[in-house]
Amino acid sequence: MTNYDDNTDKNNSEKFDSETEEFLKTEDLENIESTENTESENVDAAGILSSIDSDSENFYEYREEKLTNDFQNNNTADKPADKKLIPDTAPYQISYDIYSEAYKVYQKYYVFPKNRILQLILLLLAVDFGYHGAVNPDNKLAFFLMALCAAFICALWYNPRRMRRSIMDVVREMDGDEYVFSMDDEKMTFCTVPPELIQDVPDKEIPPARPTELYYTKELHIVEKEKFFLICRGKQEFFVLPKYALYDNQTEIIRSNLEKRIGKRFRFKI
Repeated sequence: MTNYDDNTDKNNSEKFDSETEEFLKTEDLENIESTENTESENVDAAGILSSIDSDSENFYEYREEKLTNDFQNNNTADKPADKKLIPDTAPYQISYDIYSEAYKVYQKYYVFPKNRILQLILLLLAVDFGYHGAVNPDNKLAFFLMALCAAFICALWYNPRRMRRSIMDVVREMDGDEYVFSMDDEKMTFCTVPPELIQDVPDKEIPPARPTELYYTKELHIVEKEKFFLICRGKQEFFVLPKYALYDNQTEIIRSNLEKRIGKRFRFKI
């Protein structure tokens, strides 16, 4: 009985040792495979990080560009495309003669009327001071004030012409600049065409030209002449659109749209 029990215990012990050894071998294999997978993942991650570090600037530029495109697409996905009444024109230049004539028209409507009112007031004052000086020759103050009024009248006559010469000198220096015009139902757009080559300045350092958008608000006044449109935003800023930059029936389209959008603030003065 004792021998049987001993043999049984011995067999059970050998069986347990065999199972334990197989379990340990299996666990070792799993650990080895896990270690290999971890090392492989680390190698892949290191390769990716190395690739990103080596070209991080392009990565961030790509990400920024993608975010910008996604934002624009989200904003414009539900909006219909703007239909332009006048698509972007071919780049055009404004001749010196047309700009000079346009500036004279601008002064006629926004500079000379105010100056003429002031000149008339000063003239009446000068006459009054002259009368008092004639009645009382000893009244030197009256003669001084009359001379002062005369000086102001001359300044009001001379300053607009001096300003015109200064502006035209600047325009002469800007000769060669090109512009693009377009029009839709909400606004008119002017854009300066950037020069093809600026010496000693890399292309990346040249800022893009920002378009000027003119909406049909109350401050917009437009005068049409034989050779151009004079577009005034308020009394301090104006733009010139020469008609030779347009083609076919675009002049009629602009005229019709302006009459509908701004009414009496559009003047047809050919």
